[in-house]
Amino acid sequence: MAILVTGATGFLGRFVVLKLLQQKQDIVTLLRNPEQQMPALCGWLQEKGCETAHLSCIQGDLSQTDLAISSLDWQHLAQVDTLIHTGVLFGWNLTTTQAQKTNVDGSLALIQLLKEHTQLQRIILISGYMLTLKTHLQKCGVNLINPLQTNWQQIYKKRGSYEASKIEAHFRSLALAQQLQLDWTVIHPATLIGAFGTGEIAEQQVFTQIVQQIAQGKMLALPGSAQHILPWVSVDDVVACIAQCLKDPSSYRQEFLLAHPQHLSFHNAVRLIAQQLKIQPPRFCIPLPILATLLKWQALAQRLNLSREMLDFTYRSTGSILSLPYNTNIIRRTTETKHDLGTAALFIKK
Repeated sequence: MAILVTGATGFLGRFVVLKLLQQKQDIVTLLRNPEQQMPALCGWLQEKGCETAHLSCIQGDLSQTDLAISSLDWQHLAQVDTLIHTGVLFGWNLTTTQAQKTNVDGSLALIQLLKEHTQLQRIILISGYMLTLKTHLQKCGVNLINPLQTNWQQIYKKRGSYEASKIEAHFRSLALAQQLQLDWTVIHPATLIGAFGTGEIAEQQVFTQIVQQIAQGKMLALPGSAQHILPWVSVDDVVACIAQCLKDPSSYRQEFLLAHPQHLSFHNAVRLIAQQLKIQPPRFCIPLPILATLLKWQALAQRLNLSREMLDFTYRSTGSILSLPYNTNIIRRTTETKHDLGTAALFIKK
């Protein structure tokens, strides 16, 4: 048996591959450009002291209707019984077509074709913490009684293509998994920060962009109010949860919200980051509705390197966000918030 991992060269995906290889699991990765991506991935793994004998890859593309997987590669995938789907097209200001083609249609095609061509029985889907907030989903326009009847185009227009595609992909992928009678688990991580100890984090992560805004002096005012929080979790904790779910049948047909139990307001997080970077944090605040209106002016948005969609990653706290089953045995709870945020900030600065 083997595990197929998508997004294996991404930030979360490569740490997932690292963990599973350390457990001597047979891993197959889906790569758009194996000739370039596979050597880079193997090099990164070897730098971590990880052997790659149990790692292989096939060529495929989630943006293609048939995933662009050859008949020979389908034979290579024949023994796959588990999918860990971390692959996603991330970016601000994507078109609806771009986001839907990869994040929605690609995910559905992947699950359907794997069911037809392999021994697929188990899937782990990675979503996001905003999908655990019913009030947020209702404001977006999601039909919570029958999500598949949602007016998706309205949500794409209201929320932006990336966030909307994540919402649509979640509900439609989950419905397909249930239809195909697969053993599914959905993991909803909060905003990912750097790896524990090193702070290692990828450039495209939301947290990275926040740190860069602060370091470059482009965050002229603090968005939102003191009640807005940025729930976060280390990549180590997400990987630990995935690894535990793989061997724990009690995680079947369950959704898990992963967030660090120690909440900081977004403003305090910015101040901690600025302190680590040894720069002065912004002093003034700007309400999110006003900032969202200002960012409709493209020239200003480009100058500040900001997007309206970035504002959706903060959450106005009315209590604990831990509203889904949260298995404390799965997650190593780190208590040194300042240390975790600081190491990630310093890694980005380097």
